[in-house]
Amino acid sequence: MKTPNVRFQRDMLKDSLHTSVIIIVTFSMLGCHRDDETPLETISINGITSYYVYSGIENDKKEGLPVIIFIGHPADSPKRLLEFANQFDQPVLLIWSGLLKSLPDDTLIDDQKVWQQKRKEFARQFESHSEHFSFNKKQVYLTGFSALAVYAWMLAYDRPELYTGVVAMSAVSYPEQIQHTIENTASVITVVVRGEHDHMFPKHLEQEKQTGHTIESLNPHSRFILKKNKGHKDVAQYWLEQLQYIIQFIKPESISKDV
Repeated sequence: MKTPNVRFQRDMLKDSLHTSVIIIVTFSMLGCHRDDETPLETISINGITSYYVYSGIENDKKEGLPVIIFIGHPADSPKRLLEFANQFDQPVLLIWSGLLKSLPDDTLIDDQKVWQQKRKEFARQFESHSEHFSFNKKQVYLTGFSALAVYAWMLAYDRPELYTGVVAMSAVSYPEQIQHTIENTASVITVVVRGEHDHMFPKHLEQEKQTGHTIESLNPHSRFILKKNKGHKDVAQYWLEQLQYIIQFIKPESISKDV
């Protein structure tokens, strides 16, 4: 059976917008609160606008922090950062990258022409962000939800020397940009979470289990987590937990290098 290609369609990505409700409700149940007044600032690199916010900062100490970069898209909102701001156990810089903002909805997620363009754009953007923010280059993590999670995963494996880890929520792993570089999980801690009843990718479950076994065998810190009786958007309630998990890891000196 031919594997159906995933497109950046709004009818798929709109599920990721619903995740904000799930996250906020979850935080409320846990007695967590966020500061609604936390500002989102912007930075433009080579025509690509990204949004950022500092979480848990005291005394304006903003250098040398871990950084989590969310891969964004028009069907996703940079305000997602506010859902995570001040929820971490340590200070962290959160960036919503506008890398895919101009991408047409019907673009195949593994389109090679688009991929070659975006991987180069992201490399330039990352270099500029690194210089501007002076974050800890040994604590750089990529993340995303649904199709955006797939792209975060692809980018992490494309330049494994730059990234400490990637958290891919409700993602699939069939693109060759992942499968042909799967060994890079040895140096990029990979956390993949998907629901057992994911209606967006129902035919991919067995492949995801195999990929999960591979990443866990290549890196003892990597995780493939299958949530029982959960659907595509349900997985979002576990996002913060997995980000908290992965930011405890620091890139070994032998692997990391300056941009």
